Amino acid sequence: MISVLSAIVPIVGILLLGKAIATTRIISDEGWLGLESITYYVLFPALIVSKLAVADFEGLDWRMPVTLVSAQLVMAGTSIAAGIALKQSGKRIGVFVQSGVRWNTFIALALAQDLIGPEGIIFIAAAAAAMVPTSNLLSIVALTRFSNGEMGMGVLLRQVIANPLILAFIVGFSINAIGIELAPSLITFLDVLAEGAIAMGLLTSGAYIQFRNGTTPAATILGWSTFRLFGMPLAAGAIALLLDLSPEIFLVVLIATAVPTASNGAILARKLGGDATLAANLIAAQTILALISFTSILSAAEALRLISYAKP
Repeated sequence: MISVLSAIVPIVGILLLGKAIATTRIISDEGWLGLESITYYVLFPALIVSKLAVADFEGLDWRMPVTLVSAQLVMAGTSIAAGIALKQSGKRIGVFVQSGVRWNTFIALALAQDLIGPEGIIFIAAAAAAMVPTSNLLSIVALTRFSNGEMGMGVLLRQVIANPLILAFIVGFSINAIGIELAPSLITFLDVLAEGAIAMGLLTSGAYIQFRNGTTPAATILGWSTFRLFGMPLAAGAIALLLDLSPEIFLVVLIATAVPTASNGAILARKLGGDATLAANLIAAQTILALISFTSILSAAEALRLISYAKP
């Protein structure tokens, strides 16, 4: 319990710091968008490449991505079924699906680094290689289908294939597999960029936390957020148990599925005709509630001896 809290509290502190800075308006909305783009397209890929290029992949288990993608599919199906059963509008159903399958990779990276150590970043990078294209595909298809947005299959495939996280994983893994030895100056270059990735990612995530007045009842927002934060890791955990994953990989699975939804979901919802206000509210609610849910889930798993922590 103490180890989990010690990892979460600093992360929450940086998220709140990002929100406080955004509230002061020292940085404009356009400025935050620029910082997010730099993090997403430069700093985060540099982090992935720098770690994967020299990583030892013997500890990776193919059952981990199978578990994570299966959990995403379960959440997508449940979201659609629940939305239809509760007679929600198409604009809301698409947002529920997006909220259910997407995850905040920045928070996951920070937690994995604190709870597992440097190897945790490698595991989360591998998880991202499986979950990011799946979440983008499911989110875009759901928002387009249910919100009456328009996006051709060609554009959809290009967005998934050209995702900077996927490209970074391919580059880093290829360098490792081929056995290319990077020049010391290039390694230093990547490492310097990578050092700012997690902090900047958390600051920008915090800046986007905001509650907006909308037509969706607060009970719906709270109820769905609670279901997402507990439902996805429980689904992934059940699949992981069936596949008999090791305690360390089990921890990675819980980290990747128990973190809140991605902070830029409102942007995608707005672009594809979904309920952007609902998306923003779900992001805010999940980010705040994750402090309780994540601690509860990992503490329970630790008590049942399903997970183990590695020393940084």
